Amino acid sequence: MKKQLDGRAITLVIDETGDRKKGKKTDYVARQYLGSVGKIDNGIVPVNAYGVYANITFPLIFKVFKPKVTLKESDKYKTKIELASEIITELMELGFNIELVLADSSYGESSQFIGKLGEYNLGCVVSIRTNHGDIHQKLTHPLN
Repeated sequence: MKKQLDGRAITLVIDETGDRKKGKKTDYVARQYLGSVGKIDNGIVPVNAYGVYANITFPLIFKVFKPKVTLKESDKYKTKIELASEIITELMELGFNIELVLADSSYGESSQFIGKLGEYNLGCVVSIRTNHGDIHQKLTHPLN
C-alpha cells in the first residue's frame, strides 16, 4: 500500500469494532462492549487503522484487544489506547505520510493518545463528549 501511495498524504482513521463470537475456540473472546451491536456481548474486538486517500478507504493495521480475563501467560495486557498508539508508531516508522488522524471519543478524550499524536506532530479531528471537562487545554497543548 505504501508503494502505491508513493509518498502521498493519507488520512488515518482509528476505530474499534466488535464481532459476536460463540463458543470458546477463538482466542481473546470475552463479554465486552461490541460497537457493531451497541452493547456488551460475547465477542472479540480489534483496534483498526484505515487509510483514506482520494475517497478510497483501505485497511492498514489491526491489533486484537485482549481482555485481562483472556490473557495467556505470554501476553501483556494493553489498553485499546495503547494499541492505537502502537499502530500510529508502526505506521510512522514504516514511512506513511499521515496528514490527519480521525478518531472517536474513546481516543479523543485520552491524553495518552493525544500525546502520541503530538509526538509525531499529527493533526487530528476527534470526538469529545460535551461533559468531558476542559479538553481545550489538552488539544492545544497535547504534550502537557
